[in-house]
Amino acid sequence: MAETSLSGWDPTSLAVAEFTALRAEIVQLTGLQSQIVTLTVVAFGAIVPVGLQNNNAAIVLVYPLLSLILGIVWLYKAHLITRIAAYLRSGVEERVGQSNLGWEHFVQQHPLPRGRFAYWGLRSIFPTTSLLAIGASIHVAKPSIALLVLYGLAFMVTVASVVVFILWREPAPEVKPRRPRTQRGKVTDPPDNRLPAPGSRQQAADAGQLGAQS
Repeated sequence: MAETSLSGWDPTSLAVAEFTALRAEIVQLTGLQSQIVTLTVVAFGAIVPVGLQNNNAAIVLVYPLLSLILGIVWLYKAHLITRIAAYLRSGVEERVGQSNLGWEHFVQQHPLPRGRFAYWGLRSIFPTTSLLAIGASIHVAKPSIALLVLYGLAFMVTVASVVVFILWREPAPEVKPRRPRTQRGKVTDPPDNRLPAPGSRQQAADAGQLGAQS
């Protein structure tokens, strides 16, 4: 399919419009994530008391499965946000220059202080509430084979929730490996392996050393 000619359009205006539209989509996805977290907390506060009041542990054990589903949806939104941010960084900001549009590059270069705790703390809402639901259901549990099976399934679902958030986590600057530091706390730069420019002093010195050795 042939691309439409954009010779009559201003490239800068197109880049700004694209950046604005995609940033608005990120804001929308972030809002949906907040709604999912709210729904998770509300569901926990509704299902657990109902099960306890009716002395029915099976009702409470439904929550871990619901929490896993909501957690996967939340994580899917997080990956959509990451994909849009990556495109803005490489496809828009690199095109117009970081001095004009550079927010996504700034975010990558300046992670939030102690952001690792916030990153994992938010995600822990889903498996933690599942564990709390399982623990609360024990007080009204009536021993039976069917209930033991439900407990096993609920525990497996909770473990699956933890595994999903660990293995399918989206990249973020807060969880990137830290660069090595010196004893004084200064970041050590990697060795410069670039070749010296032709005619430079470094190249002349290298040539002199080779001549002396020969």
